[in-house]
Amino acid sequence: MNPREVDFLRRLVAGRFAERRGEGLAARMAEQQGLGVVRGAKVLYTDADFTHAADLLCNRSFALSAPPAPFPRSQAPDGGSEKTGALPVTHGRVAVVAVGLAPALVTPPGSFLAMHWQDALALPYEVLLVCENLEPLLLLHEYRWLADFYQGRPTLALFRGAPGLFGTDAATKLIAADARPTLAFFDFDPKGLSMAASLPRREALCLPAWPELEAATRRAQRQRLFTQSAQVSRVHLDRMQDSEIALAWQRLRLLTLGLNQEGFPR
Repeated sequence: MNPREVDFLRRLVAGRFAERRGEGLAARMAEQQGLGVVRGAKVLYTDADFTHAADLLCNRSFALSAPPAPFPRSQAPDGGSEKTGALPVTHGRVAVVAVGLAPALVTPPGSFLAMHWQDALALPYEVLLVCENLEPLLLLHEYRWLADFYQGRPTLALFRGAPGLFGTDAATKLIAADARPTLAFFDFDPKGLSMAASLPRREALCLPAWPELEAATRRAQRQRLFTQSAQVSRVHLDRMQDSEIALAWQRLRLLTLGLNQEGFPR
């Protein structure tokens, strides 16, 4: 049963409509589920149909009414757990690190700041660095070669998000609403390279100098980082004309190894 059919049944149970227009979903449910009787251009319903609609939902483990819209814990209704049905505390927020934004914003080494994505968007940075993983965001100050990409500009480093931990929605909204150039700081593997290739307004792919990156990649021997995403990402990467992406993809194919950000030279 698809979401439209579930919604139709819920509205029928709640509204107890005597009739609906005999077309589209109402006509199909009458034909396939025996729900209502078609009379000319209408479908007519009785109390038995409302019971039947409720049974269809219950037999498929659907609640009779749609769950309430998620809410912040501070706005939880009385009488129940503040956790049930609540939005994650980090909903709408992003994890960021400020580089060269003092005195507007300072982030001590080894830490990040959490704020609503619209507040982050309003900060006076000149370039947005998008970081795939959270630990490298915490260690950003240790990747000294990144200074070559900052070029002395106030930079906001943004964690792209992950399920259950600063979800990707807020970061995606910030990137889409921004107009400033972006820097792609992702894993050196097919999936990371594909994500970097899709980053809007990308000014540069942030990787260490090739001799150091190649040595670190060979040393780590993370073959699975290549094999687990090469097949899925290959079609996208093979089409890329961008010289940086094409060169990185060529090197990955030759190595048949990948390297996670945490293993990048410092």
